[in-house]
Amino acid sequence: MKDRGGGYTGPPMILKALLNTDGGSRGNPGPSGIGFILRVDDGRELQTICRGGAPIGKATNNVAEYQALLWGLRNALALRVRNLTIHADSELLVRQVRGEYKVKNAGIKPLHAEALALLSRFASHTLQHVMRAYNAEADALANEAMDAGHAVGDFALAFDADAEQRELFPTEVSVLGAVAVVGTAAGAGQAESQSGDSDTYTRMKGTSMIAKTEGVGGVYSLSVKEHFDAAHALVGYPGECRNLHGHTWDVEAVISGTELDEVGIVYDFKKLKSDLLAILDAFDHHYLNEVPPFDTINATAENLARVVFEQLAASLPDGIVLDEVSVWESPIAKLSYRR
Repeated sequence: MKDRGGGYTGPPMILKALLNTDGGSRGNPGPSGIGFILRVDDGRELQTICRGGAPIGKATNNVAEYQALLWGLRNALALRVRNLTIHADSELLVRQVRGEYKVKNAGIKPLHAEALALLSRFASHTLQHVMRAYNAEADALANEAMDAGHAVGDFALAFDADAEQRELFPTEVSVLGAVAVVGTAAGAGQAESQSGDSDTYTRMKGTSMIAKTEGVGGVYSLSVKEHFDAAHALVGYPGECRNLHGHTWDVEAVISGTELDEVGIVYDFKKLKSDLLAILDAFDHHYLNEVPPFDTINATAENLARVVFEQLAASLPDGIVLDEVSVWESPIAKLSYRR
């Protein structure tokens, strides 16, 4: 990843990752600790690239759970994760962050607000509640840190309770199991260093890579939205939608990239809109069940989103990632497809 006149030269983008977080208090409130594990998901296996545990002093269980989430999110952003799945065993935290429960505790409100702000920086995110047994490694890191009285693990950003007031991206990033290419993880000692830039160096030591960068990196995201009118019938659906009916379908495509061209844009809105329209024109004012490929697969919103995604992705140049295609059958019914 070359530096174009002071641009980002840090770790390459990670397309998809899984984050486990856990926090606990011995006394509620009492001495507390937090832990997280970040793994790359390349579609075949999960490989840990970053993990940590830290004591956070006297706190409640709920505060510890939020601080663990925040620390994990900061590390995921520092390592340039684009699409993140989060597993936590606190049902209260999960439901509050998903907007299903209100946040009434004054001490939790700023932590909740920061969590939402950090989550908004990802191209996509999913937060899931899991049983404690499936979160044992993050829990173990939290307890190890409490017992040791200091941080443990190998993390990109050290825990800082006031991190929201500080610069998100550090000048030094420590990565466990260095990331070599987008969406995959390389084993220790196999990381590819950035080439051709005197401002960037990488140093391997055991299973840790230190990457020094100049400046602050980021990802540009843009979207376009178009619509078409078409009818369809859901074959085999046990309801009225099995009958012929129509929609004004809204379709939105979201792309992202890290490099700007000589004009200073990441990708031309007009080009993306034109490519999307070219795909949708084949469906406009048609009976979808008779238009390929829906003459052989059911004309559901799920299949429509996937088909548009696959066709649009094929038209994009190297360096531009199609993050998501969303389809609305109505203003309140949205279906999204991503990889």
